[in-house]
Amino acid sequence: MKLSDVVAEHGFRPSELGSIENAKLYERHNNDGVMELLCVQKMGQVMRVDRQPLLAISTEDVQETPMLLPIGTGINNQIVPRESLEGYLNTTLAA
Repeated sequence: MKLSDVVAEHGFRPSELGSIENAKLYERHNNDGVMELLCVQKMGQVMRVDRQPLLAISTEDVQETPMLLPIGTGINNQIVPRESLEGYLNTTLAA
């Protein structure tokens, strides 16, 4: 299954917050107001997975982009064999 389909099953969609070389960036907005940022990066025969929950802090100016503050503990630099990626994501992204 395509990466975008796997993460979409868990509510993630492509993110326009930035770009990283050889990587896909996704975001999910939870009911509690927390946004999760997910990065999956191809590194040879393995994939690097990073995920961070963020809280959007709005300013008085509604036209200004909210500031995103990291909260909680995310997944940092998790190396997963390419053939195990789908199972890993299905396990760790379940809400």
